[in-house]
Formats: sequence, C-alpha cells, structure tokens
Amino acid sequence: MDRPSVNKLLGATTKFGAQEGLLVSWSGFKKIVQRELAPTFFPVRLWTQNELFEALFDNYEKLDAEIKAALPLKRIWTWELKDEDEA
Repeated sequence: MDRPSVNKLLGATTKFGAQEGLLVSWSGFKKIVQRELAPTFFPVRLWTQNELFEALFDNYEKLDAEIKAALPLKRIWTWELKDEDEA
C-alpha cells in the first residue's frame, strides 16, 4: 500500500469528522509509509491481514449476534506438532 491511498483515508477522516481511520492491506505497507505515519498513529491505524485476523479472533465472542451470524466461526482445538529442534 502506498502513501496516496493513506492520504485519501486521512482526508476522509478529516472531512467526515471521524476520530480514527483504519486501513487494512492484504499485501502490507511500504516502509516509508509506516515511518511517515508514525506521528498520526492515533488518527490512522495501518493493519495487515494478520493484525485484522488477530483482532477478529481476540474479540469474536464480544461481537453482536448479527455479525456472528454473517461471519460464523467455530473455535476448535488441535494438537501442535513440535519440530525436532524444539523437542
């Protein structure tokens, strides 16, 4: 994701009086974008797909029933196989 896309989000948050904006990029963000936006951490958050999924899984139980119905997930437990180096 490049700087012009982030600038559009910054403009939209200002135009509509939003306190925060969230931009999620499946492919990540260029390093320069992350460095340049460090001072705007609170008005604009940049998340990768991993951060989006982590937030979803951490907060899924707190979501409204309507959202859960639209995005039905089920928690399961599985065995974790250890690498030989970790054993």
